[in-house]
Amino acid sequence: MAHSQHRGLRALPTALGAGALSLILSSCGGAPEPGENKPQLDDCLRNVDLSQLPAQIQRCNAVVEAFPGHPQPRNERALLLKLAGQPQQACKDSLQAAADLRSGKHRIEPLMADEIELRRRNCERLTNAPAAPEPSSAKPDAATAGSRD
Repeated sequence: MAHSQHRGLRALPTALGAGALSLILSSCGGAPEPGENKPQLDDCLRNVDLSQLPAQIQRCNAVVEAFPGHPQPRNERALLLKLAGQPQQACKDSLQAAADLRSGKHRIEPLMADEIELRRRNCERLTNAPAAPEPSSAKPDAATAGSRD
């Protein structure tokens, strides 16, 4: 009998671990309680449906508001805005996401940091592109036009 109790004690930590893991996983994936529809950090690009892009952007607006100063939601909203044909608004978010990243207040994955920097550089190139010179309104002088060889 002592032998069967010993086997039962060895299985106890495994059973407790499995039960704890099950409890943790079920609490992570459960539906929110009524009144708890708070946006989550990764909601912007969750279940993206391009035919519902305006609704996706609205949902992402709520995420940006819920996580002020965090670069991830602004970066993700920039992608949605770009897909919606709003490149100026997308660049505004990309530049702000880069500023939020530089503040160092929020840790993000290195790959996302690289993506934010890439978008920032692209937006700076677009917004700081050298302007073409204005065409001259002066008419060529007949005397100087013929003197060029």
